[in-house]
Amino acid sequence: MTLLLLAIALGLFALPLVTRPLTSEGRIHTSGFNGAGVAIGFLVTLSVSTLTSPLFGFGFVFAVMLHELGSAYACRIIGHEVARVRLIPLPFLAAPRSDRPFGHALEESFAALYAPALAIVPMALCFGLFPILAPIAPMVANLLQVTAIMLGTFNFIMLLPFLPFAGGRVMRAISDAFWPRLGTTVTLFMTAAFASAALRDHSIAMGLLAAAGLQSLLHRRHPEQAPLNHNQALLVMACYTFALTVHYLGGAWLLNGLR
Repeated sequence: MTLLLLAIALGLFALPLVTRPLTSEGRIHTSGFNGAGVAIGFLVTLSVSTLTSPLFGFGFVFAVMLHELGSAYACRIIGHEVARVRLIPLPFLAAPRSDRPFGHALEESFAALYAPALAIVPMALCFGLFPILAPIAPMVANLLQVTAIMLGTFNFIMLLPFLPFAGGRVMRAISDAFWPRLGTTVTLFMTAAFASAALRDHSIAMGLLAAAGLQSLLHRRHPEQAPLNHNQALLVMACYTFALTVHYLGGAWLLNGLR
């Protein structure tokens, strides 16, 4: 009950994230909800379900849609007139999130961290409801627990310092404020760590994450935007570290199982 009360308090504290008035008129469009997009989404979800379980496949769909809705809404908060909810949020397979580039690194960092921060609330609520519902509705409780674990796992992966993931964009903004090569150094370290884990444990999942790190090094295009000052960079770093830690703790059971 204590965990549930804390989760409810967290939800009330986070209400301004979704209730604040928008600064401009505009719309949120959908993208990729066609035959090809649905087919690719089904194959990806099927792969996740095969590697884990069908319940985790449901949690994966929920985590992706929540992430897309949150990211699109963040763009609208910043003032972008058009933001897209993409069924397949992958490079070369989906339209850009917005038709307008971010003019400041702080805006891009906000858009990257908004969805993972928003996902903390339903993850905490699901974990809080699980021990209460387990004795009376075990199937519902199990679904909530699996959804919470998948929310943590998915958002932790999205926050890894690899481009074009959200974490890669945040790390690029932070490194530009202190040391431009910091992002590349962190990416190399994380890639080497995942590659070592893949070779040691013969883990396909760790190998895929190592491959994601390697492709991140190919993203040389740097957007023209105003950089963070040192105070902004420290604030963004604190938010990024907090979100990354919380989602790792939430998805630790599944993340450890992927080794």
